[in-house]
Amino acid sequence: NRENPDAILTRNDQEETPSIFKGFDVNTVLEIADDAVFHIIIDERTGDNLEVSGEGELNLNMSPNGQINLTGRYELNSGHYETSLYNLVNRKFRIKPGGTITWRGDPMDAALDVTAIYDVETSAAPLMAAVTSGQDVSVTGKYQQVLPFLVYLNVEGELLEPKLSFDLDMPEDAQGSLGGAVYGRVQQLNEQEAALNKQVFSLLALNRIFPHPASDGSSGRPVALARDNVNKVLSGQLNAFSDKIFGNSGFEVDFDLDSFTDYQGDSPQDRTQLNISAQKKLFDDRLVVTAGSAVDVEGSAQADQGQTPIIGNVSLEYLLTEDGRYRLKGFRKNEYENVIDGQLIVTGLALIFNREFNRFSQLFNPLNEDDGKNSEDKKDTEKTNTETNEAVNKK
Repeated sequence: NRENPDAILTRNDQEETPSIFKGFDVNTVLEIADDAVFHIIIDERTGDNLEVSGEGELNLNMSPNGQINLTGRYELNSGHYETSLYNLVNRKFRIKPGGTITWRGDPMDAALDVTAIYDVETSAAPLMAAVTSGQDVSVTGKYQQVLPFLVYLNVEGELLEPKLSFDLDMPEDAQGSLGGAVYGRVQQLNEQEAALNKQVFSLLALNRIFPHPASDGSSGRPVALARDNVNKVLSGQLNAFSDKIFGNSGFEVDFDLDSFTDYQGDSPQDRTQLNISAQKKLFDDRLVVTAGSAVDVEGSAQADQGQTPIIGNVSLEYLLTEDGRYRLKGFRKNEYENVIDGQLIVTGLALIFNREFNRFSQLFNPLNEDDGKNSEDKKDTEKTNTETNEAVNKK
């Protein structure tokens, strides 16, 4: 390190944290009860956090120069670990009892050995597609049933730089389902890091299993599921990218990939459209203008359908009241309805009423709440005036 040669073996630039306990020599034993809850921020940028409860015995030492040492082990009984997956979705894992947090000196250098579990229920058919390819419907159909799966998140290493790894599993009472074939496939995935990471990402982001590539030629359903998975992931990535570009400029751009099969021609045609919409708020956010269109990524419109216009979707929404409770909206949409109707142009005008309420009585009789609030304010005012008059009389 040419900029700071002293940083090779030493940390001379580290600043000591001022301490109000300098001059004291303290030795304390901390016994933590199992009902105490600790909240640890793992990453402030992404919001990753760990909330745990457990029990343990820690030794806290403070030397006269203000240095603090913490030693001991804290065993976890319950809690959760919340993490952000590529800034797309947040997932909360429940803590598996038996994990530990160990301190060996510096309070910020704790060692983590924690296992968290994310529960998800989904069909095992995509996972077994390579096995059932070309089989009879009676064989492939039994794997369509929903089964429980467990995504294990292993958190190890130092507190400030944890190392994360994943495993897949099934509850013990479900491991024997369908003759144990699904559980056997899960165990194989744990030995294949690339395939495991792909399935973990799909389960965490989409709550479903990503189809096996060999399923492309077996039937349309696995292929459609794969396309749907890819569409959702790409749409999320494009929206996250647009948020970083435009920020708080008041201009919003949304992307949405849509895949479907068009049956209106002589033969079915797979089509994929990228729906792009832009939104801008005007006149102190009272008028919301949204315009967008669909771009053909795969396939094209049939000859009798015509091409998608440059601006296919338009909506104007005006807030009649400042709080947005009453709104007037006009729209024009170009969308694929169903196999029979195909592409349709939908236009309309809507009067929107929006209200938040905690009780149904507030929805149908909202004035009672305001009257009650005014009545309480009036009582508080009268009480204050009375106390003021008494104070003046005493003087």
